Amino acid sequence: MNVIDPDALLTRPVTELPGIARRRAAMLHKLGIQTWYDLLTWFPRDYENWQELVTLADLEDGQTSVFQAVVTKKPLVSRQGRRSLVRTILRDQGYALQAVWFNQPWMADRLSVGTAYIFRGRVRRRGSQFSVQNPEFEPAETETEASVRPVYPLTSGISQAMMRQLIHQVLDHLQERLPEPIPSEIRALYKLCSVNFAYHRIHHPADPEEAAVCRQRLAFEELFLMQAGLYLLRHSDTDQRQAPAIVLSASQTGQIEEQIRQLPFSLTKAQKKVLQSVWRDLARPQPMNRLVQGDVGSGKTVVAALAMLRCALAGHQAVLMAPTTVLAIQHQQTLSRLLQHSGEPVGLLTGATPAVERRQILARLANGEMKLLVGTHALIEDRVVFHQLALAVTDEQHRFGVRQRIQLAHGDDARLQPHVLVMSATPIPRTLALMVYGDLDLSVIDEQPAGRLPIQTYTAAEKDRSRLDDLIRRTVTQGQQVYVVCPMIEDGTASDLSSVESVYERLASRVMPDLAVGLLHGQLKTAAKDQVMQDFQQGIIQVLVSTTVIEVGVDNPNATLMLIENAERFGLAQLHQLRGRIGRGDQASICVLVSESRDDLARQRLRTLCHTTDGFEIAEQDLQLRGPGDFFGTRQHGLPPLRLANLYTDHELIAAARDSVRRLTDKDPLLQQPQHRIIRQTLRARYGDVFAAIGI
Repeated sequence: MNVIDPDALLTRPVTELPGIARRRAAMLHKLGIQTWYDLLTWFPRDYENWQELVTLADLEDGQTSVFQAVVTKKPLVSRQGRRSLVRTILRDQGYALQAVWFNQPWMADRLSVGTAYIFRGRVRRRGSQFSVQNPEFEPAETETEASVRPVYPLTSGISQAMMRQLIHQVLDHLQERLPEPIPSEIRALYKLCSVNFAYHRIHHPADPEEAAVCRQRLAFEELFLMQAGLYLLRHSDTDQRQAPAIVLSASQTGQIEEQIRQLPFSLTKAQKKVLQSVWRDLARPQPMNRLVQGDVGSGKTVVAALAMLRCALAGHQAVLMAPTTVLAIQHQQTLSRLLQHSGEPVGLLTGATPAVERRQILARLANGEMKLLVGTHALIEDRVVFHQLALAVTDEQHRFGVRQRIQLAHGDDARLQPHVLVMSATPIPRTLALMVYGDLDLSVIDEQPAGRLPIQTYTAAEKDRSRLDDLIRRTVTQGQQVYVVCPMIEDGTASDLSSVESVYERLASRVMPDLAVGLLHGQLKTAAKDQVMQDFQQGIIQVLVSTTVIEVGVDNPNATLMLIENAERFGLAQLHQLRGRIGRGDQASICVLVSESRDDLARQRLRTLCHTTDGFEIAEQDLQLRGPGDFFGTRQHGLPPLRLANLYTDHELIAAARDSVRRLTDKDPLLQQPQHRIIRQTLRARYGDVFAAIGI
């Protein structure tokens, strides 16, 4: 078999294929297709079955059918305004129906009177008359395509025929040349087909059963490679990687205990348990890799603050990286407030930090004078050098590569690396967490702080709009603030979704011109977004109309009301995250889910949110009610997206892939034996940017 380096083959740009000029390449780019590998893994979303022919006598209203018929009338092109129509009559054994194509005038030249064709399309009945709209067809005597045809996700300008042709070209180039990353004994154990058969036949299956066989093999492959990469990330070169061991003296331990007593609240049992795990990790000379997972408002920040203080008391440095400037400012203020009795100041470094102040901060970091720092990407993008960095606290979006990208200075010992503590506010059922966070030790804060008021959640419809407007005004009159969350940025001509722009215009110009209404969405420039969020946090803006960019946002204890428009369009987990933006103070808070949906499942999902505020329970309900879907909302966890496997329905494949990786690594811990090198090679080709840390 002629196997070549996947780096040289699969990373070739699509422009190397015939017929891909700049314009078509731009269309493919909209779909995220830039390389041969992207085309190879652009898997069908469905299949058209052309095998089961029915007669015209057996056609049923509303059904997509495949039938043979003869064109008995010359196709005519007519126009209705800007729209063109092609009409003809099809007959078979005394039965007839009309065929219509919209905006495809060229169809008139492709059909010949008296010729039999195989047609496929959705049949409509009006009275005793049948018609079929925009059917696909081919001459009845030809066998130009398989009887089971792939249906791909598309974008404007790319047709099914075009996508099929492009993928077919790539498959021709890759014939029997794809490397096999799954060892033969594992394929035999789980009855998995070969890699070349799977990739070719998932795009051109002989029947639906064959497509399912290929789908199972390729989904297993994704899960197997992902878990192998996470395993190597966690275990590669463990003997060589060292971190500062944070061990406190009796007096320093007393300082930590005193700081805990000075907190404005008591730690929960869950927080204390997690802190003990973090203390143990920090005391070891190997780098900590721990995820602290907690529901909205569970108190993750204080765990990070005390971990950072522990490092500072031991003479080391600690940093917390935030995704935005506004959130970094908030974290710096929160940490300063929590640690105000410790005597350790908390610095702030962002892209907006003035040059003079930046130079001072960099100098104090390099000589070790500054122990605690909060920042944005400026921490890893600028030439920031730490004197003795012991701990990096980050969120799930940045858990990969942070340790490698931070500039460290530890004298002659270049092996020393910081401990890493990852914070996540996304409740994930443990079965999924083992897959998503396989490179981390997992701690869960599953208890809310005492005294936190539950958020009252209700549903509403458009008929309640005047009452909702009164609720907004009453909330503002009481000196509190309001979020109004919408799922779109601009109104679409064919969409009923509320947009931030239309809602903002209605509230700011017509309904509440006397109130300070703000507008926030992802298309604003970073500085503009930061300014809006800062104005809202400071109370300058009373009502903030926003998209989901507030999902990971600032704490504003004065925000006590949230309206979520078209709530049925969000996942439960994402609605729960949004709801967590309110109820952060000592005042009662209300979340209203506005929806006109009559779908029973959508209404059941919204009722679930009204009845519980437990994020983990909501996560389980979301999986049960939605099945496959964007469970994580718009959140990114650092892992590359799965192109075929599904974390919610492929539980058996996840377990099989995990067992397979364990079986291999028991015999070959770092997958370095000759027969396993192809696994590392494939990981490098597909996910090198994520798993670069393991040196594959």
